[in-house]
Parts: sequence; structure tokens; C-alpha cells
Amino acid sequence: MATSTQALRGSVLGITPLDEQFLRAALDASERREDPSSQLASDDAIRSSFLNAWDVLRAELHLDLTATQALTRVHDLVVYDIPDGTRSTLSVSPEVPIEQDAALYATQLVHTLRALGARRGVIMVHTAYNRRRGPEETARFLRMIERGALTMIAYSRERGVQLDIVGMGRSYELYQPLRASVPAIPSPAFFAHLLLDYSEESFLTAAGRRALDRLPDIDVCIRHTKLQITGGWIPRRMLRSTYLYSQNGTLGSNWRYDEHAAQVAIALLSKELLSGEVLTKAYRGIDEVKRRHQLREVGLQRQRVTLRPRSRKLFLLSSPYGLVEVLA
Repeated sequence: MATSTQALRGSVLGITPLDEQFLRAALDASERREDPSSQLASDDAIRSSFLNAWDVLRAELHLDLTATQALTRVHDLVVYDIPDGTRSTLSVSPEVPIEQDAALYATQLVHTLRALGARRGVIMVHTAYNRRRGPEETARFLRMIERGALTMIAYSRERGVQLDIVGMGRSYELYQPLRASVPAIPSPAFFAHLLLDYSEESFLTAAGRRALDRLPDIDVCIRHTKLQITGGWIPRRMLRSTYLYSQNGTLGSNWRYDEHAAQVAIALLSKELLSGEVLTKAYRGIDEVKRRHQLREVGLQRQRVTLRPRSRKLFLLSSPYGLVEVLA
């Protein structure tokens, strides 16, 4: 099976050699850039940003877990990210076509998770419900996937990340070029499970249940710009997941590496704050019940943490004592 991008370039939606050249130049340039907002920062820079973010979270929220301990726990963190950005974000980079900008967000998130030691992650690419908007919308997101796939495939080879496309049937318009182009990575450092043409009903079929078996149990679901999951629920895999709202759209040019590192830190915070609260809840005693009631019900507690001056990102999560708002 071929592992080049030729199959994608030859598909009906038309990727030219110039498109591939541009993507390669963009990825190479991002590696060389010394600017702190570069799209693919070094692993050390990402880890340092994570540790700094956790130190602030720990101090403001009186957490027991140290930054070093938190970094270790990222190893077992599974994030499910549901992006929303190509039409909800107006801060578009003039240097990157929007089709590639959306893929850069997913690549940057995978890069951050891998750098911090996580092993698996799930990203929604698009649902089958998007097709209900008509043929023009269908052609639009297929064009974005085709161009964006080049970015992810190039990164997959360079960094030892295995891409696992879930939900794509043989009738899918890009089935053959994607199947031919996604490389098999020996001993991958990270598994990125990408949901394409996803529908919740698909898991009622035998093929859908086999696809479900490939997915990990999800710790935290991150939803961007919307306060609901809507069409992206994954049966059985989200039984113990927490929910993290991100108020910012998902174009790569709209996110710095330190914001991605903070995003992962806040996702881990969501998991840690609700540890033991989902399906296995057990109160520690009447004093704990009274404390929660006083803070959450009577005091209507909402804590706000600011990770840095002039924050550009907002996250909202829950805790046993009320809402937590984090500006990153």
C-alpha cells in the first residue's frame, strides 16, 4: 500500500504539487522559528509552559498535586476534542489557507499531547450530520479534509504518530486516497484517533461496534464555542468523561503553543477535580456534604483563575464546589 501523498493529490477535489510544497515549507518553517508563538514548538518549551500553567492553577485553587506530578499524570490522560473554527473564528491568518489552518489546529493539539507524554487522543473531524446542509457544504468540508490531511500525514511520519481514521466507510468520497496515504507507524509514540463522517447511530451496526473497540475510554471532552456535545457523543467510551468548554475557535493560527499547553493542563484539572465523582461517587462524610452545600448551593461559588496577563483563551469546567473559569 502506498504511503505517499500522491493519492490525495490525484483525488477528484484536486491537490496540486504547489499545495504540498506550501505545507512542507510551513511545517519546516515552524520548526525553525524562534518566536514563542511558532506553531510547532519544541517539546521542552511545551513542557515548561505546562508546568508554569499548573503552578498557577495549584496556587489559586489550592491543589495538592505538584506540577511535576501533574505532568506525569498526562501519560494516562485521554482528551476528546470537538473543534469549531472555520466559520466561528474571524482572526484568520492571511498566510495560511483556511483549509490548512483548521488542520494545523489538530496537528498542534496532537503535537502538544505527544510532547507532554500522553499516549492517545480523539479528535472529531466532521459528523455525518454536516451533510444535511446540502451539497455545497459537503464539498466544502471534503475539500478541507483533503488539504488538511496532507498536514497531518506529514506530521505523522516525522514524529511517529499513528493516525487512526474511525467512521470512514468504503462509500466515503475520500476513502481510497486516505486509506492509501495514511502511513503505518512502527512503535508509534502517540495514537491520534480521527472521527470522520461520524454519527452516534453508527455504533448500532456491527462495523460501528468494531470501530468503537478501537477507541480509548475518554477522560475529558473539550467542546469549542458551544456548551453542548450535540452529535458527537461516543457510547461506552464517555461513561466517565468530564466536560470542558473552550470559548475560542479552532484555527491553528489562533492558538499559541503555550495556550495549547495550558489547554492540556486545564483538561487534566477537569479530570482531577471530578476524580471519583463520575459513576463511582462516594462522599467522605457529612462534613464534606455540608462544605459542598455551603460553597456551591449557598455561596454560588465560581472561581476564576488567570494564567497570564492579556489572556486570549477562556475555559469553563465544573468541580464539586462550583464552576471554575480559567483565562489562559
